[in-house]
Parts: sequence; structure tokens; C-alpha cells
Amino acid sequence: MTYINDNIIPGNHGKTFTTDVRSPEEKSKLKAAILKIDGVTKVIFQDTYPSEVTVHTDQVVHVNEIQEKASELDFHVIAKGPFFPLF
Repeated sequence: MTYINDNIIPGNHGKTFTTDVRSPEEKSKLKAAILKIDGVTKVIFQDTYPSEVTVHTDQVVHVNEIQEKASELDFHVIAKGPFFPLF
């Protein structure tokens, strides 16, 4: 893995994850948990299937931190590919 794949880089692009949350209540629980992580500024859910959530930060945050918070609530989040291709 690379630094860009393993971390959420600060800025306006964020990092997108797929998730198994469905209801608005589940989304609000997951959003609240992720916002408690130091450095996370925004959590935005897209209306797609499968559900996607984009996380924006103001400092470098490791992807595992997001996944651990979701696991504590019995949800799964999987990081999508990097924002820009590395070839």
C-alpha cells in the first residue's frame, strides 16, 4: 500500500468509502462516530448503491481509524481507490 491509500490527506477532495449503512439512523450514528476522530472535519453521505461516504480532514488521518470506528458500531467501511491515479 502507499501513503495515499493508507491515509486521508487534508484538503477539499477527502476520501470516499463504501459502507453497509442503510437507514438515516445508521448514517447519523456512523457520522457522529467518525466526527469524533481528531482531524475529521466533514462526513458526507452520497445517495448511491452501495452507500458511499466521503470523509474530509484538516490533518492526515489513517484509514484504519475510520474502519475501527465503524467496526465498533458493527458497520463496515472500505476505502475506494486513490483520488488521483498513480501510474
